[in-house]
Amino acid sequence: MENNFFDKTLASLDTYSKGFSARKLSAFAIMFFCVISSHVAWLVYAILNKDFSMFPTLLTMDYGFITLCLGMTTYSDKKDKDRDNKIQE
Repeated sequence: MENNFFDKTLASLDTYSKGFSARKLSAFAIMFFCVISSHVAWLVYAILNKDFSMFPTLLTMDYGFITLCLGMTTYSDKKDKDRDNKIQE
C-alpha cells in the first residue's frame, strides 16, 4: 500500500489521470504548511516568553477551521445530491 501511495503521488505530477487530484494536493500542501508554520511560530513565541495563555484560543481556531472545512464538504455534497435529484425528476 505504501508503494501505491508514492506511485500515485508521483503520478500526480504528470498530465495523466493516474495520480491524485492536483487541486486537492495543492490545497492540502498549502493548508498543511500554513498550519504547521503558524503553530511553530506560536510555539516559539510561547516558549521564549513563557506565555501559554493563547493556547485555548489556538485550539478554538483549529476546531473552528476543521468545522468550517467539514461544513463546506457537507454543503457541497448536499448541493450535488439536490442537483442530481432534480435531474432525475
